[in-house]
Amino acid sequence: MSKLVSEQLPNDGSYHIKRLVNEANSRLKQIGKQGKRATIVAKKSSLSLQFTFKDGNGRPQKNVGLGGISVSANGILEAERIAQLVTGQLVASTFTWDWFNKLIGKPASEQTKQLTCKEMVEQYKKHYFKQRKKNKNTESDWYLSCQAIEDIIGDLEVPMSLSLVRKIVESKENDTSVRTKAINGLVGFLKYFGNNDYKDIIKDYKANNNPKRKKRNVPTSEKIAEVYKNGFKPKLKSTKKYRYRYPQWQFLYGLLATYGLRIHEAWNIANWDKPVTLKNGDWVAVDVDDNNTIEVERSTGDLIVPAILDPSNKEYILCVKHATKTGYRMAMPLSPNGHNWIKEFNLLQPLNLPDIENPLEKTGTGKTSFTCSKYACQWFLNKGYGFTPHDLRHAFNHRGHESNYNPKALADSLGHSMAMNTTGYLRYMSDGEKLRGIKNALNKEQSKRSEIELLENKVKFLEFQLQTKDSEIELLRTKLQMYEAIKESKGKK
Repeated sequence: MSKLVSEQLPNDGSYHIKRLVNEANSRLKQIGKQGKRATIVAKKSSLSLQFTFKDGNGRPQKNVGLGGISVSANGILEAERIAQLVTGQLVASTFTWDWFNKLIGKPASEQTKQLTCKEMVEQYKKHYFKQRKKNKNTESDWYLSCQAIEDIIGDLEVPMSLSLVRKIVESKENDTSVRTKAINGLVGFLKYFGNNDYKDIIKDYKANNNPKRKKRNVPTSEKIAEVYKNGFKPKLKSTKKYRYRYPQWQFLYGLLATYGLRIHEAWNIANWDKPVTLKNGDWVAVDVDDNNTIEVERSTGDLIVPAILDPSNKEYILCVKHATKTGYRMAMPLSPNGHNWIKEFNLLQPLNLPDIENPLEKTGTGKTSFTCSKYACQWFLNKGYGFTPHDLRHAFNHRGHESNYNPKALADSLGHSMAMNTTGYLRYMSDGEKLRGIKNALNKEQSKRSEIELLENKVKFLEFQLQTKDSEIELLRTKLQMYEAIKESKGKK
């Protein structure tokens, strides 16, 4: 089967940003000249330019903001366009900061001082959504990073002040990730308006905010199998009309465990009962005839992924649709050594997901989660499994590393970056799993040493045999010489 890399949209941090920026800078270096050329710099969440403008000191202008252009493929194209225009102005010696601010839609400094908080929020929010219009989670991103700004100063007809900055940051509890997001959102907000008045106080807030790492209880393969077997039996007192849901939740559980899916991705499977091909950035079902034969021109070279329920399918590659957190991808099943969870978890049946009303509807104050995720987490909690649905995803990754799967293949299957695969997920590996990994490594090393010792003994044995044969040959030569000498002496007589 042809190899396909997951789409992996920007919110997962895996868009090959470094490569795209390097390619853009290579093109930019073909125009302008040394000292009068702008290049792109990719920071964690936004893009900026670097160039030299002789405004009295002649020093390089490092990390010149572009009005919050996001780190994405489209953002890099826009940054390259702006860099080309800046280079042209530098070469012509006509560059001014007023021209640059107008180019990126940034208000002049004297206008900024006159803006009220309400005007600033309205202007920044419009810019924020315009720059991210193609992103899937813009609303939830705004909620997580900038909603505190809008809630606290969005209706104020006064200029920005230190007390308001403090109020925004302190609206989120210290030592939490939500405060981290609020601080980062505030930094982007103030940077857009060229406001550097509160850098020191924000720096102090950052230094004193140390979120505690969330603890996870990632289950072992044995625990996952035990819960599948015994964790979906209705109690005698349970309402009879809802008992049919237990097999549905059990099916979803097996699916999440075997493929390492995010919960909402189970409702975005493209090839459960029909083969699919990739067209225009998403999976499209392929027609089949009465004999279940794929009707497609093989000469086109299209990638065809068979249906999970196709009797001839032995790989069981799952196709996840575009409308998910990280876009379309292919996910592989991964069972513990010596097991086949596809069959053991009875997954080869018509898609039997829990009958949740509007499962893919966004829920919560900031629309940051799905209805299906809410109900799945609640089910796990109520049943007392001791771990969450997302912990099954971590377990998938740990299982893959323990089985020496290629890290790139694991990352592609999970739909996230190599960095997330090798750092973010592995940090939650339990001490037991780490110990088992160390023991396996030692056993493999010991096995290699045993093989080497065995080979060394064989070599010594062969050398001994050769030496013995050499001695036998030498003895035969001596005997032969002796017989020849006797024969010769008799002939003389």
